[in-house]
Amino acid sequence: MRELSKREKIIAGIFAVVLVGFLVNHFVLEPQSKKLHQLRKELASLTEQTASIGPKLVEFSRLKLDLIKKKKQLASVEQALSQTAEMAEIMHEVSKQARARGLQIQQVQSQQSVFLSTRGSKRGDICQLFLNLEIRGWYEQFGDFLDDLEQQPFYIKVAELHMDRREKRSALLDIRLKLEIVVRS
Repeated sequence: MRELSKREKIIAGIFAVVLVGFLVNHFVLEPQSKKLHQLRKELASLTEQTASIGPKLVEFSRLKLDLIKKKKQLASVEQALSQTAEMAEIMHEVSKQARARGLQIQQVQSQQSVFLSTRGSKRGDICQLFLNLEIRGWYEQFGDFLDDLEQQPFYIKVAELHMDRREKRSALLDIRLKLEIVVRS
């Protein structure tokens, strides 16, 4: 084979450099450029998602705090329900508390009991009782009576309350209460 002239060597060198540049560009740089473009799109999408997640995280935190609060309330109600009681016992205890505070009992009447079921327990494990109570007394006596009811070992709530003055200028009250009482049965 004949030896290449200087001019042919330069042309072959330029051709080889152009060929190597083309191959590097086509097989290395273009795929990397496409990957970089795709990664930028994904980054923009993730940035958008991050911006939309922020408010949802705040809402989730609020819901989590509400759940914790409800669990504490449930625990306190379950603790209050730890003692079983019958309607006669409850009527006796409520009447005794009213008399102890100086209130005059006009009428005590029970309504039909409702047996409730809770998650994880069978129906009838918890009983909801309603007690209608008519009493007469002073504001202070009534306030002390309600305070005493809160200290009982069963869950009690005033479902209805009606107060009327006995006379216009008197502080003596005629009070009608409907108590909702929840106990373990």
